Amino acid sequence: MTRNQIREIRSHLMQGLHAMSGQLNTGITALENCPDDTDFASQLAQHGLSVAMQRRGVARIREMEAALKRLSQADYGVCEECGEEIGVARLKANPSARLCVHCQSAMEDGLLDRARRCA
Repeated sequence: MTRNQIREIRSHLMQGLHAMSGQLNTGITALENCPDDTDFASQLAQHGLSVAMQRRGVARIREMEAALKRLSQADYGVCEECGEEIGVARLKANPSARLCVHCQSAMEDGLLDRARRCA
């Protein structure tokens, strides 16, 4: 990858981190005391959705932070599964990608050992 491509990907990651951090700062709303069971059930469902979104946001931030660390290393852009180049277009679209398109597809199809990948 060229320096300009690395700079562009770094900028994309930083913008993504900033956006995700802003979204997480909105927080999770507290459950209010509702005399109506229907209102409480609705609040409970919304609260569960908010918690799930927060968790997903935190996981995404961790992925972006890890990608920023890898970006400064020589092996950034190399598939962690097969060792081939991931491809600049894929990295621009998803800078935290750790797998090439072929290996990502194989993992999603259950053809790669996910336990080994997550270790």
